[in-house]
Amino acid sequence: MTTTTAPARTASRSRSTTTWPTLALAVSVVAASVYGLLAEAPYRSLPETTVLGARAQDACSIVVAVLLVTLTTRPRIAETAQLLRLGLLAYLVYSYLIYVTGVPMNRMFLVYVVVVALSGGALLAGLAALLDRPVASTASRGLRHGTGWFLVGTTATFAALWLSVLVPVALGAGPPQPEGVGGTPYPVFWLDLAITLPAIAAVGVVLLRDRAVGPALAVVALVKIVTLFTALWAGPAFATATGEDVHLGPDAAPSVVLLVASCWLLRRWLRSFTEPAQPA
Repeated sequence: MTTTTAPARTASRSRSTTTWPTLALAVSVVAASVYGLLAEAPYRSLPETTVLGARAQDACSIVVAVLLVTLTTRPRIAETAQLLRLGLLAYLVYSYLIYVTGVPMNRMFLVYVVVVALSGGALLAGLAALLDRPVASTASRGLRHGTGWFLVGTTATFAALWLSVLVPVALGAGPPQPEGVGGTPYPVFWLDLAITLPAIAAVGVVLLRDRAVGPALAVVALVKIVTLFTALWAGPAFATATGEDVHLGPDAAPSVVLLVASCWLLRRWLRSFTEPAQPA
């Protein structure tokens, strides 16, 4: 007769409570994305450039759903896999909040709501677990502080970009460009200024203060940045490859720099959880 130890039973229950919501989340993401890619007019009333970006994001979201299931259903979920998972969840929360608030209502609206609820709940639970049990890292002080200043600088750059559009509007200069459907606020403005940029800045400050939870939060933030800007650039890349006109916004150049730097930093951070830190 074989017996199962209490820690093994606890780990099994933990995987079960994570796996089924992840599968439901992945199915919802794939359903919404396939609709966006194949339906005749899922994003009606939006500019052609925005529709191209939305469909590129749909394609990337399918890849994210597959990665989430792969990370969650492994026999043993490593600490780095958990951090990657949280970063992907942050990408889904952000992306589908835009769909919920910035896309004309279509047949997938309730699915968008389900994606936001499932990914948001899982992200909050995962972050709470990180704060309770920080993941140890061998990252050097230079990597910690360099990433901290990078995240603070990223926050300042994009806050300045959005405010350069919005402050003139507040002073009576006319409607912003871009704007949402029917003159509603462009969803990226409020999401970034009210939620995302303060959160990224907070992670930067945590790293600069050498808090124990800083390394784990750095990975989550960087994964979110990498996935988001990969999705944003997938549309222009496809348009360029097919010979279509490409219209880039004022955030184009900063986003390229941000994507490249984030990929490099993420690679260094992931190594810091398994290998001795290299001199900064």
